Amino acid sequence: MISGRLRCEVTARMPRRLRYALNAAVLSPREHDVPSEAARGASNAQIARALGLTETSVKAHISRILAKLGLDNRVQIALLVRDAEA
Repeated sequence: MISGRLRCEVTARMPRRLRYALNAAVLSPREHDVPSEAARGASNAQIARALGLTETSVKAHISRILAKLGLDNRVQIALLVRDAEA
């Protein structure tokens, strides 16, 4: 198993698309649905309505996604999604 620090150093050198693909693999199936909605600029309430979740669940998913992908904010999620889809 690769340590978190080494993983960050290695993935930092990869193209964003590849990084997103690798990082997306660590997300749960439900967490995969949230980034694309967040990337569209949807609020937590809008994401909750679109995915049939509670707003509290969306907040929890966003927090876990940020932690799992080593990101600081929703803008970074949007950038990764945009680059992966380009």
